[in-house]
Amino acid sequence: IGDVIVAVIKDALPQMPLERSEVIRAVIVRTCKEFKCEDGIIIRYDDNAAVIIDQKGNPKGTRVFGAIAEELRELNFTKIVSLAPEVL
Repeated sequence: IGDVIVAVIKDALPQMPLERSEVIRAVIVRTCKEFKCEDGIIIRYDDNAAVIIDQKGNPKGTRVFGAIAEELRELNFTKIVSLAPEVL
């Protein structure tokens, strides 16, 4: 959680600003694999999710669906944390 990845768009909806086969940067916000926090709590999510970011690390979108981990705040992704409805 909190890793920046380089990915390729496989499918895109027609009204989306992204096109198929476009290379993007994203930060991982949820994983199905267990994630152990510094205080010993183990967190596991039901799905894998990432937020698309620009070169400066700001999110390209204006909404984030679902909960995200508190560790993103420590990794200076504060704009993503402020958009999220719930922070665990």
